Amino acid sequence: MKLPSLLAIICLTLVAPFGAYAKKKGKRGQPPAATPIPLPGAANPAEALSPYILNLDQLLAFHRPPATATQPLFTQTSGLLLVLRQEFVVNLEKASAEQKNMYTAAINTADLISAALDDRNKAMGDLHSSQAVKGSGKLEEQARKDNIAQGIPGDRIGKAASVIMERDREMEANRKAAARSAADQKALGAMAVNEWGQRATGWRQRIGASYSQIR
Repeated sequence: MKLPSLLAIICLTLVAPFGAYAKKKGKRGQPPAATPIPLPGAANPAEALSPYILNLDQLLAFHRPPATATQPLFTQTSGLLLVLRQEFVVNLEKASAEQKNMYTAAINTADLISAALDDRNKAMGDLHSSQAVKGSGKLEEQARKDNIAQGIPGDRIGKAASVIMERDREMEANRKAAARSAADQKALGAMAVNEWGQRATGWRQRIGASYSQIR
């Protein structure tokens, strides 16, 4: 065997493991894909609604975990519930007398979950609108002069010093106004979250009571 060929084989032998390691490391560095939440069909209403009941706290939360962003149960909730409800209606028309109460309770539960989610979206919209209004413009701030030296007596040096002082006062006023605005928005957000928490508790109780009637 020629020497160049032997050197090429040795180089390939040494480099190959590093390439494989880099390939494995790249796959390992990627976040694992979220396992889809199973969504059973409407034949068994209790099973069909169980994913919504088990994940009700996260569905009604203002701040959902990042993993929910890829789950149809969270991203397509309204549409899924609408289809499921319609299937319950169809099954109710064909159901025997002893099964009619079960499908009626399932329809009522789907309606309550949809209403709770609509209420959540409205509460979040109201909060964002309030924060946008509260944080717009310069709060409690007087209009700034186009020419900050206007009306300041004295020569150029005196005016320059006065301009610096005036600008410093304005910057300090802006800083305080921004701090007040941030504090107000934080307090407003905390209040909205607390209020929604109380309403969400009421929704969970009503939904749970209706779901328990599916037998």
